[in-house]
Amino acid sequence: MAAKENREQNLLLLLSKQRDYITSNELANYLGTSKKTVYRLIKKINENYPEGDLISSEKGRGYKLDYEKYIQTNMTQIDHDSSSYSPSERRNRIMEELLLSSPKAKNVYDLFKDYYVGDSVIFNDEQLIADQLKEYQLKLVRKNRTLAIRGDEGSIRQAIADLIQAFNTVDIDELASVKESRLNTYDALFVLNQIKKMEKDLKITLPYPYNINIFSHLYILITRSRNVGLMNITDQNTVTKEEKEQLLKDTALYEVASVTITNVEQYLNEKLPKIEIFYLYQYLASSRMQGSVDDASKFSEQIIEITHTYIEKMSKKLGISITDDLIFSDLANHIKPMINRLEHKIRIKNGLLDEIKVSYQEIFEKINSVSKLVSEQYHLPFINEDENGFITLYFARVLETYQLPIKTLIMCMTGVGTSELLKAKIEKKFSELDVIDVISTKDLERFLVDYPETELVLTTIKLKRTLPIKSLLVSAMLTSDDQRRIQSKIEEINHEK
Repeated sequence: MAAKENREQNLLLLLSKQRDYITSNELANYLGTSKKTVYRLIKKINENYPEGDLISSEKGRGYKLDYEKYIQTNMTQIDHDSSSYSPSERRNRIMEELLLSSPKAKNVYDLFKDYYVGDSVIFNDEQLIADQLKEYQLKLVRKNRTLAIRGDEGSIRQAIADLIQAFNTVDIDELASVKESRLNTYDALFVLNQIKKMEKDLKITLPYPYNINIFSHLYILITRSRNVGLMNITDQNTVTKEEKEQLLKDTALYEVASVTITNVEQYLNEKLPKIEIFYLYQYLASSRMQGSVDDASKFSEQIIEITHTYIEKMSKKLGISITDDLIFSDLANHIKPMINRLEHKIRIKNGLLDEIKVSYQEIFEKINSVSKLVSEQYHLPFINEDENGFITLYFARVLETYQLPIKTLIMCMTGVGTSELLKAKIEKKFSELDVIDVISTKDLERFLVDYPETELVLTTIKLKRTLPIKSLLVSAMLTSDDQRRIQSKIEEINHEK
């Protein structure tokens, strides 16, 4: 996705997390851009939405997302004709076609004829595609009005997996039903059936994202074999002695991988290189499987040390004490296949990454720094953002459950009657608040000294001065609007902890 499209998506994700209006200054700070850019992004989003503004504005308050429209937009599949694709969508589709047929060359005219663009646009697209392919150590070759992509087979498949948007889903059943996915329905149904057979034979369930990862691997294998014939690609034809030894370490996974590749050969009516069994074995070995949970005694010394390093470093960075019983087993069960993925250059796509980076920005940034240290200390390949996003969720869960109740004072004019009623309602509605006392206005200063741990003051009287802690003016009747505002204040306090 292009940088501009990323900014629009991040803006929408940010707005979707807000309960109320947010100012342009706040949006600019969150996005790391200027207010002028925020205005332009909002204008473009609203202009492109067919049913009125998706983002509303109110003077003095800022901007707010129409969440119902936003959800409906995300759930609706929009049909395109070729001329309506954006430049980045056009390039992605051209690149997908070239990758699927690599190393075969395609005629430039045939590639671009449906997009109604001139030679200058085609030349510019070629330059941008070539630059994008460099990330995968792939080369775009132009010869006699044809284009072809050349490079290592593993790199070609990784580029295809990253490019096909359908693989971003978190629901594997959607892959055979969503029209916009552009996947071959018969191939998709066949692959889904193979995954179900693997789960049945292994007596496990492959959760997201591992099921999507294996789906994309098998689907791309079928498409590549049909397009170019993999037996003709030299770097596919041999399994090393070390790889053969590794295959025999886990006979159950090896047998399932072997049966599945045989089924693919029968489906294609074509032989595949033996190394495809090893590739599928590695994908299975790099997946976390529900129903086959490891205990600590089965973890290698390296896995145990790496898991403890994450827990120790994140405890310090988050300022909390994370004990092994809270997270160790789950995290180690994630780290174990992750190490295998890193060593065999298997990358899983994290379809929730943008949302994770917005919702848990601070934790994600801390995980990034710890992962860098882990890579250096244990001589591992670079741990990418997709992996860091998944690790973030383990610590976000800990933080959510670790939150201590917010020490709260309730204050009214006399400290009796209405405030006692308010206290009863608060304790019933908000388990996140620990009401330490009900006080009168004149006692506020003394109680703040006596209770320095106080984090929130709920008052039925408008305060004449700003307090050194959070405060909120509410009605003694605790209306639905009061409850919404209190919940927002709770989230604000917890976010700042």
